[in-house]
Amino acid sequence: MAVSCPVCGARRVAPRLRKAGVEILFCGDCGLGFWRPGAGFDPAALYGARYFAGHDLGPGYDDYAALEAALRHNFARRVRALGTPRPGARLLDLGPAFGYAVDEARRAGWWATGLEVSRAAAARAAAVAGAGGIAVGDAQRAPFAAASFDAVTLWDVLEHLPDPHAAVAELARVLRPGGRLALSTGDVGSLAARVSGARWHLYTIPEHLFFYSRESLRRLLAAHGLRVERMRAEAARYPIGYLLERLRKTLLGRAPRRAARWPGARLAVPVNLFDVVTVRAVREAA
Repeated sequence: MAVSCPVCGARRVAPRLRKAGVEILFCGDCGLGFWRPGAGFDPAALYGARYFAGHDLGPGYDDYAALEAALRHNFARRVRALGTPRPGARLLDLGPAFGYAVDEARRAGWWATGLEVSRAAAARAAAVAGAGGIAVGDAQRAPFAAASFDAVTLWDVLEHLPDPHAAVAELARVLRPGGRLALSTGDVGSLAARVSGARWHLYTIPEHLFFYSRESLRRLLAAHGLRVERMRAEAARYPIGYLLERLRKTLLGRAPRRAARWPGARLAVPVNLFDVVTVRAVREAA
């Protein structure tokens, strides 16, 4: 049966590589990469407490909480790029995990809240989220009124969402005309991704369902009235222990040796492989 691209609908789709026992397909038109889970696959079921503190070779993090300082630095910089909010301006962060991005937005002057699919993560996030709190739910059924936010953010989340068009349509619905959507995700068309092949560090199966090119991002956002203003690869800070964890898990296929625990592991360093793209788009009037 012919397969069409989940973003642009083109039929020029063909397998290019295999990772973790699955075939990754690529669109010849927009460059999107994706794989097709089997029947009964529930992506939301991945994100229990073990996903954020797994200490094994499976999906997720060795110790997500250990990344707090570095993550807060990255989120604060990204929020500043949205500009100074007007009094009462509202921001929704999709997939906030432990709530660090929500808290950084609040500190920057936004009334901020989060929408998190993981009950385990939302329970942790509630302690830092402030008055806006954290709602539990998925992006396709956001429990918010239309045009109720001035900004929506998704930091390393879009690749996890099982239905990109349904999710972005819902985010566009809750964003007011003239409001901004900002996101970060891996760039499958980058030199690092192409050179690394199946060993690219963002081919993490099963949590990453899609691997976006810049063109596929433009088409996805444009389909829902979101005009891209800026798209660029930016450096971000990562603890050395986390970088070693990623190396062992995704490149070497070995379980981490509790890398976050050795002296100096939490020292954060700026990294830019030019394979993670940050996008800012504006919601155009209907």
